[in-house]
Amino acid sequence: MSNERQTFTNKLEELFLSILRNVILLILALSVIASIGLLISGVSDTSAKPEKYTYEKFDAKQVVNDLKESLKDEAKPAPDQKKPSDKTQTPPKSDKLKEEIEKQVKILSDFISKYGFEANQSMATNLVNRANRYGVVYGEGETGILEYAKGQTQLFESILLDKDLNSLVQKKYNAQAEQEFKDSFIREYIDKVIGAYPEFHENQMNRSIEFEQEQNAEVLLKKAGAAMKLYIAAGLFGAFLLISLILVLVKIERNLRLVRVDSEQSELLSATPVSAERQST
Repeated sequence: MSNERQTFTNKLEELFLSILRNVILLILALSVIASIGLLISGVSDTSAKPEKYTYEKFDAKQVVNDLKESLKDEAKPAPDQKKPSDKTQTPPKSDKLKEEIEKQVKILSDFISKYGFEANQSMATNLVNRANRYGVVYGEGETGILEYAKGQTQLFESILLDKDLNSLVQKKYNAQAEQEFKDSFIREYIDKVIGAYPEFHENQMNRSIEFEQEQNAEVLLKKAGAAMKLYIAAGLFGAFLLISLILVLVKIERNLRLVRVDSEQSELLSATPVSAERQST
């Protein structure tokens, strides 16, 4: 009966040790996987760089449609407001840019002359200044400036040379009760046409600055967390080595104990016949 209990206890102990061994092996595997993942993530975060902002494309058709919708509204007198002109800057020495600015001024001049207005030198200066300011959206130096100027020219052509749009302008112009309101309406309309393009690019530049700030903050957070990830990875790997060492030592101790037990049993069995022989004597 005692032997049966001992056998049952040994089996139960073996089952418990087997379950514990499997759990420990699972923990070891998870710790290795986690440490490798954290190590890769930490190294990647230490070399993180901010992404560059992608500028949106200007939609000239949307501006034309918006102007058409606004002109279909009931005519309302608009106050005579003049926007302050941009600060004068030295235009780049580029014949192509000069040609684009001249095209823009001519389109504007042909349009406003029908309503008794004339283009002045400040108009060309403001167009050049805006090209200098917002050309960075399309590239560095005169290449970006020229690209911006070409887009402005295309917008003027799309709006001021559109027959349907000009018909709506004329209709709303004639609907104004007094000449003062007519002149105010044309000024407001031209301000919208001239301001739509730089306003879009001003918003893009502001978004670019905000995006850059967000990216820099995100990179700083990643680099700050990278050190913590590396520390945790090192700790997990250290725990893996420690538990592995403990398992090896336990296994060695267990094997030594079994060897010692077997040795004792062998000695006992070899000593038994001698004792029996002495008793018979």
